[in-house]
Amino acid sequence: MVITLIRVMILLKRLSVRVHYGVVKIIPFQATYLDGIVLLEQRAFPVGPYTRRMLEHVFRNPQAFSFVAIDDGKVAGYVVALPLGVESADIESIAVDPANQGNGTGGLLLDAIEQEMKARGFSSSVLEVRDRNTQAINFYRKHGYEIIEHMPKYYHELYEGSRGAYRMAKSLKKD
Repeated sequence: MVITLIRVMILLKRLSVRVHYGVVKIIPFQATYLDGIVLLEQRAFPVGPYTRRMLEHVFRNPQAFSFVAIDDGKVAGYVVALPLGVESADIESIAVDPANQGNGTGGLLLDAIEQEMKARGFSSSVLEVRDRNTQAINFYRKHGYEIIEHMPKYYHELYEGSRGAYRMAKSLKKD
């Protein structure tokens, strides 16, 4: 009985990711949202946004898994991840429209992708973030990520005088 109840709770949690969270819906990526993602990418990243071609490439990767946040019928955010070996998955990109930042959309997207990682058997999540992007670094720390590496010349474009990035990771194993 206890095991069944736990399985039901886990299933409900996974399903709730695909249902409404207030006015924001988190749903699996669909190609019809690509135009909105391209526009969001330009608004969210003043330096080095992914081009349409880059986004098409990552979303078409057969190993990619991704979610889109929809608010009032418009793309409010997205996240896409790829396997990084058998135990880890890499969050290739996550972005939230500046108009939706601070309302929990990023946390919902992060939770959705982490739940999918767990469902696919990954035990850790990895991502890279610009070393001068303190807002994003603090967001990831708040969600359990830790800096594991500094890469001083990771990006091509300068951001606040740096090309550097931090690699951050989070264990997805239950304690």
